[in-house]
Amino acid sequence: MLTTRATQNGSVTGSRVVRPLTRRREDLDPHRAESRVSAYVYGTVLVLAAVVGCSPEAVDSGAAVTIVVGTVLSTYVAHVLAHSVGALVTGGEHRELRQAARDATPILSSGALPALVLAATALGWPPELWGQALAALVGLVRVAGIGVVYRRLRADVPFGRAVLVGAVAAGVALLVVVLKLVLTH
Repeated sequence: MLTTRATQNGSVTGSRVVRPLTRRREDLDPHRAESRVSAYVYGTVLVLAAVVGCSPEAVDSGAAVTIVVGTVLSTYVAHVLAHSVGALVTGGEHRELRQAARDATPILSSGALPALVLAATALGWPPELWGQALAALVGLVRVAGIGVVYRRLRADVPFGRAVLVGAVAAGVALLVVVLKLVLTH
């Protein structure tokens, strides 16, 4: 919902829609911010590769949804495990495990919209090719937006640099997808 607020002098201030995207997170430790950004990119690139690697038959039958959800869940568990091994071995605090699980949640969100698009496609709209392309586009746009996401988490990143990083990340993500398709399919 797009809403604006008027100030005492009658000028209009920002909206509730835009503010969460641009508001800085001053309360987040830099290491945890980087961990979340890493999870965001990692999950999204793997979902993008899974979407693009699905056959038209898998998209039509709904199997592509299972592939995306399986990719997201297995990546999430592996990521949390990788970031928790030290705490598990040394008998560290449960807080470290909770932080690892929380910082990995961008992996879970990476597959939500592509899975939804693929589910709608399996139900008949849009056609397979369009649905698969749209699900892949969602992932690509997510990767391209990583600079802005990082800028939100860390205030010291200029906007132009954030956009440039996102564009480069999207290009590298496409390269990763091509490599995965060529080498594993």
